[in-house]
Amino acid sequence: MTDKSNPILRLKKATGWFPAGDGFLKAMAVLQDGPFKLFVFLCLNADRQTGSCQSSYRRLAAGVGKSRHTVEAYVAELKAKGLCTVVTSRIPYVGSTIRIADAYWPFVTAGDDPGPDSSESYVDSVRKLFMAMSCTSGRFGPAEERLAEDFEQKGIPLSMIEDAMLVGACRKYVSWLNNGPSAPIASLHYFDTIIEEVQERPFPPGYRDYMHLQVEKLARLHAARTEKDAGSDNTRPGIGAEPIRPAVSRKTG
Repeated sequence: MTDKSNPILRLKKATGWFPAGDGFLKAMAVLQDGPFKLFVFLCLNADRQTGSCQSSYRRLAAGVGKSRHTVEAYVAELKAKGLCTVVTSRIPYVGSTIRIADAYWPFVTAGDDPGPDSSESYVDSVRKLFMAMSCTSGRFGPAEERLAEDFEQKGIPLSMIEDAMLVGACRKYVSWLNNGPSAPIASLHYFDTIIEEVQERPFPPGYRDYMHLQVEKLARLHAARTEKDAGSDNTRPGIGAEPIRPAVSRKTG
């Protein structure tokens, strides 16, 4: 029997809501009305797993009913006051990836994940990262294990290996989409030189979230292209189309 003095509360809608807690109170204390409105809009539209919202300034301006110039100023204020990080792609239609800072985000995000289970070995962690990539062959043999052990002896952080795999995955999908070699990534050795690139130019804060989104987007495009080609009797797909380029350029500083 339900206690009428303490009724069970239910959400009117299962989606479209956001837990406004201490983060909102702190944001209200440091932001004017306009920037706070944008902050709320970003939170409502951000990916719950990463705290990131990928959008152009034009779409953000339409979302909050302000001019693009005003929204750019709002984003700059959010960034300056530590409420977010911003990674802007050099590809115009991709826009920017705005990630809400952990102190203002109510969910435990992928960026907060301490990494693989402490009981999991380094090699097992590398295997899990490799096998999770849908553009690989799905085989992790003795040669890969030996290379992973070599990475461990060299002291290469798992996070850096993950970053290199994201860059490599972007390149592989772009190659497929532009009618490049069709073979999937068959070996961990594929990422050797990419790891060196990432060591020389580490990802800036928030860029890993952006790259995860890019890999997911490219994977969807490739899946859609594959499905379309399977039902088409035309010649090689994509001939004459504008080449797709990997969104892996980044600023360092």
